[in-house]
Amino acid sequence: MRIFSWRLILVMATAVSLIGYPKPASATTVDVTIGPNGNLVFSPSSVTIHPGDQVKWTWGSSGHSTTSGSPGQPNGIWDSGIHNQGATFTHTFNSTGMFPYYCTPHGGCCNMVGTVMVVNASPTPSPTPMSTATPSATPTPTSILGNISTRSFVQTADNVMIGGFIVQGSEPKRVIIRAIGPELTQFGVPNVLANPTLELHDGAGAVIASNDNWQTTIIGGIITQDQVQEILNSGRAPADTRESAIIANLPAGNYTAIVRGVSSTTGVALVEVYDLSPDADSILGNISTRSFVQTADNVMIGGFIVQGTQPKMVIIRAIGPELTQFGVPNVLANPTLELHNGTGALIASNDNWQTTIFGGIITHDQVQEILNSGHAPTDPMESAIIANLPAGNYTAIVRGVSNTTGVALVEVYDLD
Repeated sequence: MRIFSWRLILVMATAVSLIGYPKPASATTVDVTIGPNGNLVFSPSSVTIHPGDQVKWTWGSSGHSTTSGSPGQPNGIWDSGIHNQGATFTHTFNSTGMFPYYCTPHGGCCNMVGTVMVVNASPTPSPTPMSTATPSATPTPTSILGNISTRSFVQTADNVMIGGFIVQGSEPKRVIIRAIGPELTQFGVPNVLANPTLELHDGAGAVIASNDNWQTTIIGGIITQDQVQEILNSGRAPADTRESAIIANLPAGNYTAIVRGVSSTTGVALVEVYDLSPDADSILGNISTRSFVQTADNVMIGGFIVQGTQPKMVIIRAIGPELTQFGVPNVLANPTLELHNGTGALIASNDNWQTTIFGGIITHDQVQEILNSGHAPTDPMESAIIANLPAGNYTAIVRGVSNTTGVALVEVYDLD
């Protein structure tokens, strides 16, 4: 099984609030003007609604359409046809997702495009495992990416959950890595992984530590003594004895954490990395997790914390087709990406990185910025968001377009 061939970019998917979404109380209609005052735009170009809501387009000038899909690539969800000033067209959105659309005559030539984002109403954070910034003796002078986690459905073989992180700096970084399953049931998560195991690999792919049930230390590799008391003293001991944990002092380098189920069992699990030495001259660097993305509660949910006194510029990516060149089977063909803040509110989204979705914190086209970052996805169906984020908790959610499934990678790169 080629666990490590997919890359050593290993970006850590960090401690995140897993979100619950209540249903909307009543449907509403949102108005969009097509070609106001003869301008080749939709106004507003991006709207956010809830399932059951409608969008009503009104023609402000003649010779336009509202057609779902991307310029030259209609997807058949709706097509108003070309109409003249004063015409109207209404479409009801019954499912969540991101729905790009365009004007047939002017989408390709003039970038006359828009987006409807459909999200469940009033997202609120649930108390699912969520790390908090570890206080240090003195204020952090800049900002860093802090503690990390990802939740997804753990399968077998190539579809186990693979998370990674980079330690950067001149001193070793002391961390606790956890694989959580049964504990998630108290937060309403269904189909949890009953007995998760945990392996830690170094940048060469070698197993340097492992655990199955945190109250039983497995001696070997970098683990030379019983860790149970250390885990208790860390304040991060798992709540269930079947869950796994490893404490490690790690020098600078790339590391991979792999979560499996005992006896090839499957279910939803959480992989986490907590920084136990925030004052050391080292940081947890870029972050990623690879797993099999399903639907509903089994999409991939990754998160990270920005800690410090200044905003942190990051690029967040959802990668699927690119993984095939590294021998990964059954990739997610068209991954979408959402970014939520600590309250659960959707603040940015993307479906196909070469088409920016305006709304929330995204106020201008990002394609050139993504290219300039040096981290542009290699496939146009993959997604990316650049964001300048103040201190707080953030959640990245990866889904497949039209509820498709497959293996994907969620990544966060520090651009500062």
